[in-house]
Amino acid sequence: MRKHHNKLYYGKYRYKTIFKMPGSLMFYPTTDQYLVSLKEKWKGLSDVNRLADFIIKNRKSMKFRMQDKKAIFYSDIDHAKELVNGFWDHWIGSETVDPKFNKLDKNTVGCDRLPHSKYRYQVHIKKDAHLLWSETEKSNLWNFLENSTDSCLVTNSHLIDYFEDKCPYCFGGYFYVTEEKMLTPIYIMAQKGIDKVIKFKKEKNGSNKETTR
Repeated sequence: MRKHHNKLYYGKYRYKTIFKMPGSLMFYPTTDQYLVSLKEKWKGLSDVNRLADFIIKNRKSMKFRMQDKKAIFYSDIDHAKELVNGFWDHWIGSETVDPKFNKLDKNTVGCDRLPHSKYRYQVHIKKDAHLLWSETEKSNLWNFLENSTDSCLVTNSHLIDYFEDKCPYCFGGYFYVTEEKMLTPIYIMAQKGIDKVIKFKKEKNGSNKETTR
């Protein structure tokens, strides 16, 4: 949860939760009537039905935005936890104005659970990395990531397509790394194409255990 201690979201909410949902735009318009009809149309998709029910039930207690492939919610901590626990597989990040994280620098994110339960670093790649890396640098990085699956995780589809030569262009993206020592070889191989590295700092009493649903 990144620090934002100077203001509240919409002047009211402390928590922002972000989910990667490729079909998020299907929720427009977000009226109750439309969401009910959407549930009828997609009866077999549990995530669609559960998200529609959540919005209908809690729309007066939160704000939300549906963007291309993303769903973003602004709420209190209880609704944020309910969203993260309910849509854990789609969750990609959270931010908060909670003052307990007011000593974090701009590239450190405080969190209750580490991403995918174990990754402490998120390496962001520049959108024009295809112009900055040679084929050898690109290949070396991809081979390193593929051979370090216990310590590295690439989930971004655009980045995977670029590494696997399915697309000649890099549209940015990120991958996860468990420990700081893994960053050294990554920098050696690919520093020119790295935009930034985000560090996740787990709250002292936070848990990395995935919620049973």
